Amino acid sequence: MAFSTKQTVVRVLSRAPVYRAMPSGAARTYAALKYLGQNSNQEEITRFIRASGGIPTRYLSVALVAARAVFRAGADELLTDTLAALDGRFPESPGLQALHADFHAYYGRYEEALECARNGRMLQPSHAGCVARMITYGYRVLPRDEADAAAVVALKRFPRTGEVLWAVAKMCDSAAQYGRLQEAWDSLPHEDPTDLHKALRQLATAAARAGEVERACELYSRGIQLIVDGIAVDNPIVDSSLEGKSPWAAFEDLHRALDGAGVPYFIAAGTALGLERQGRPLSADNDIDVGVFEEDFDQDALIKLFAKNPRFDFDVVHPHTKKVGLKHRGGSPIDIFRFYRDGDKMWHDAVFVRWGNSPFEIKRREFEGLNLPLPATIDNYLTENYGDWRTPYPGFDAFDSKDAPNVETTWPEYLKLHYIRRGYKKLTNGDRTGAAADLRSAGEEALARTVTAS
Repeated sequence: MAFSTKQTVVRVLSRAPVYRAMPSGAARTYAALKYLGQNSNQEEITRFIRASGGIPTRYLSVALVAARAVFRAGADELLTDTLAALDGRFPESPGLQALHADFHAYYGRYEEALECARNGRMLQPSHAGCVARMITYGYRVLPRDEADAAAVVALKRFPRTGEVLWAVAKMCDSAAQYGRLQEAWDSLPHEDPTDLHKALRQLATAAARAGEVERACELYSRGIQLIVDGIAVDNPIVDSSLEGKSPWAAFEDLHRALDGAGVPYFIAAGTALGLERQGRPLSADNDIDVGVFEEDFDQDALIKLFAKNPRFDFDVVHPHTKKVGLKHRGGSPIDIFRFYRDGDKMWHDAVFVRWGNSPFEIKRREFEGLNLPLPATIDNYLTENYGDWRTPYPGFDAFDSKDAPNVETTWPEYLKLHYIRRGYKKLTNGDRTGAAADLRSAGEEALARTVTAS
């Protein structure tokens, strides 16, 4: 593939810190933002921007990279000035409207967020980011039936676009809505046999959220059969992680919010493991885990607390869980679990499993200048959760009793879905042996034999 001179320059600037050898000026700032936007985190970008005197607004693409980094870092006074300047210079940018929408949402201004997303959609009807935000923020503002109807329309118009499909799927919480979504997708022409792969995980998520677990299993089984038949996915499925999402900034803001409100909390599960073993969150972990004992857990009060905190917005959680889900500005997801006593153990729940620990007290310890609360008997707590917790185990699955000593299944049909889903993911990565093992764990022996025989 041949590149134009301009494309070549942009590629070089994105891959190497050329800006360090350039004199001060707009060209150096442009080069720095191109490089930092691809190779750094939002805090470093924000420090560079402040040292340079602000975000340059000559080039929209670079300005949006910088503005979103500033947004994630929470430098709102700098962001506000930049947005005003960009509005005047690029009034027809849907990407700018999407950023406005997110900024409003973190301040709880969901009507304004929805309006900005709609404006972006009007400017560019094909802009997936604005459509996805229309769905997400529409569910915060509109009557449920109206939001559900809008989600069906969005699926019909964007049946192969992941960002829109995820927004649609994550807001599905009834069998009726799942039925409408599946019917809408089935009614569309699908001449490309890879179409199912492009929507499979989202449709299965919608089914699982609606309690239609068997349908979700069927979708993943169809996807597995497609791969066996030689119809592969375009890209392998990779796990999300905290890397690049400023988890320490999330710690600081979460600690400040909960301590400031007098909410007794503690760092739990994989996040406690990371702090104890490495002194920081595990970069391969996908979220931050926090616990609150049942006598202190007030879901409504927690929602009110974080609704007025512009460092956090609410993340969508499964309808069958009682945890509070948050998303920090920097991108880190946060789960606040209720820990409750049942028998002689202290438990906390996920959708289809729960984990039990011996009762424990809380002790505060210093990490990077933060006085963070953790289980006092940390070695015992982590041993109950992970066994040999001192040895890193990248493939650890907290939902699988073969890995997690203290897990108990509460919804067996959903555990079957978990194994089939995990098998599909492994198969997209070329791991047929691992996929077959997961399918056998799900009781799908015939499908497992098909995977290994092909």
